[in-house]
Amino acid sequence: MSLPSYATAFTAEPLPQTMIFFGLDNTLFDHTYSLYNAMFAVQRIFNLYKYPLKDLVHAYDKALNHVYNRYLQNEIKYEDQAAEKIKLFAKAFGLRHDPQSIKEFREIYREAYQENRRAMPGSIEALTKLREDGYRTAIITNGPTEQQIEKAKAIGVYDLVEQVITSEEACHPKPDYRIFQYAMEKLEVSPEYAYMVGDSVDCDIDGAIEAGITPILYDPCSERSSQVSFGEQVTVIRSFGELHRSLILSDSNLSQPLSAYIHQHADFQSFSQAIENFCQAVEKTIDPELVLGL
Repeated sequence: MSLPSYATAFTAEPLPQTMIFFGLDNTLFDHTYSLYNAMFAVQRIFNLYKYPLKDLVHAYDKALNHVYNRYLQNEIKYEDQAAEKIKLFAKAFGLRHDPQSIKEFREIYREAYQENRRAMPGSIEALTKLREDGYRTAIITNGPTEQQIEKAKAIGVYDLVEQVITSEEACHPKPDYRIFQYAMEKLEVSPEYAYMVGDSVDCDIDGAIEAGITPILYDPCSERSSQVSFGEQVTVIRSFGELHRSLILSDSNLSQPLSAYIHQHADFQSFSQAIENFCQAVEKTIDPELVLGL
């Protein structure tokens, strides 16, 4: 009896490509780096050296988040945000907050912030690797579409994703599950073939779980590889270098048989490379039977 040919040995319907959604701010975009540089400029020009830089950063970030949440809830207009958060910050440190002072503060902060925008370390390499390996990538983010697209372009990730889906476009901000549903419908993705990588437990993880998407928490300060959030076991990565392995070892991927794995990664350069990558996943997991679907 002859052995089956390669063409018929692994017969399975091709699986949909897996979509990896990412948050933008504090996930792909290093907001903290820009914020520290912007507040250092403010500290220097306004002679605020009596206050530690980290205290200035914390106070401004607190004001920023407070005002931004009000904007997401339609309690304040987008164009009024800057003045409002500067007022809150100025009051906390006894600084002047008349219109001229606010204008000067805003110009100094904005220039330094934008000059120091950068992608999160390892994120560009991770996006490039994912796309090379056949994954789809997109961004789900809160904020105005024009601003968020410009930011994605500035840090070099725009051309590495299919779409930047914003709360303005979807008419619902994270963590509302409807923005995730909107993204999946627009990009024709099923929840079982989707992941959400984000830094916020409340916005990214909660919303993804409610939408049926597998969440991955990005937390560089975490000492754990997983945690329970909203009753679900959630994978935690501390760097983007951990992302690809986390995807390979996730239950939703590794519960598939070998034939399905090969079809999912059909864009690998060769059949042997697909086998090699699969075997590496088997070697790295503590339960090979899970990988083999036994």
